[in-house]
Amino acid sequence: MSAGSHSELKPLTPWLFSSKPMALTLLPLALVLSLPASAQAESTDDAAARQRWHTDLGTLYAALATSTDELKQAASDYCAAPDEDSRNHLDAQWLQAYQDWQAIRLVDFGPIEVDSRAWQMQFWPDRKNLVGTRMASRLLQPTDGQPQPITQSDIDNAGVAEQGFPALEYLLYDEAMDERQLSDPLPCSLLQSISGHLADTSAALATDWTDFGDHYLATDSYTTATLHGAMQLLDSLEDKRLGEPLGMMGSPANHYLAEAWRSDASVALIAGSLHGLQQGFAPGLRQILESHQQDELADAFETQLSDTIDQAESLQSGIATGLEDDQALAQLTTLYIEVAQLRELLNQQIAVALGVVRGFNSSDGD
Repeated sequence: MSAGSHSELKPLTPWLFSSKPMALTLLPLALVLSLPASAQAESTDDAAARQRWHTDLGTLYAALATSTDELKQAASDYCAAPDEDSRNHLDAQWLQAYQDWQAIRLVDFGPIEVDSRAWQMQFWPDRKNLVGTRMASRLLQPTDGQPQPITQSDIDNAGVAEQGFPALEYLLYDEAMDERQLSDPLPCSLLQSISGHLADTSAALATDWTDFGDHYLATDSYTTATLHGAMQLLDSLEDKRLGEPLGMMGSPANHYLAEAWRSDASVALIAGSLHGLQQGFAPGLRQILESHQQDELADAFETQLSDTIDQAESLQSGIATGLEDDQALAQLTTLYIEVAQLRELLNQQIAVALGVVRGFNSSDGD
């Protein structure tokens, strides 16, 4: 799935769920992945791992809800009293919340599927710069009077390119904003409305994940779905989030293909995803591997994950800046190799040991 296929995307509810006010109704799950019969016999051990995953992933969802609420408050504080301190706090809170979103991106099933919530949180890839086009349009000054403030209702009903972290990044970091003040009424109303939408969406995700627990714990196929989510995250990390912008996928390097190229926060976001694997996925994975007498694989995964995090956090810049500096580019290449090794360990060695069969990857298509 790519930005091109979502150029006019509005939130839609997929067939897997139907959403109602204050409730999440679960409908039957179609199995697109499965464990072989021998692995299904380990359902008791798998259920214990799912319990761990549900708890740990719930903690990450709660952290996202907290940080986006703090981002909403930081936006309000800045617009009420715009100065250097409130702006620095706003920038820092945007990055913290964005990293907390990255931490939970490994979950690609369940409540996140409702109303295209993943796209609402982050419209990316954005090969046509739809975020830039839509945000510039929102900020156009009318020729016949004062601009009308943008409300959260406006953003709640907008397309996904205007609803998430990249839209806020445009307001905070795009060169077009050099020509106007973020503290002006129109940009500030947009800043607060998008922040409010992110906070509300994140709070709903945290609540819905808790409500989703009984179904998740009772459904054996979610063991494989959780494994698959982590595998797909590593696919994206190596190929799309690092490989393509670094020029590792057969095309020239292009920093515009990186996440968060406006703020040069691409590596910080990658570190967020890796921390999510460490905190929300690795403990449950260890339980499954130990139940299959694969303790060494659990150790190897945790060690490689830790090494990859260390490499990401050692970088002083993102991809946009790194492509212009030989030393930084060498460090980015090392990070790419570390991620590739982590991917091979999970998607090949561990998958084979657990008998996981890969299904159709919806992110492969354009």
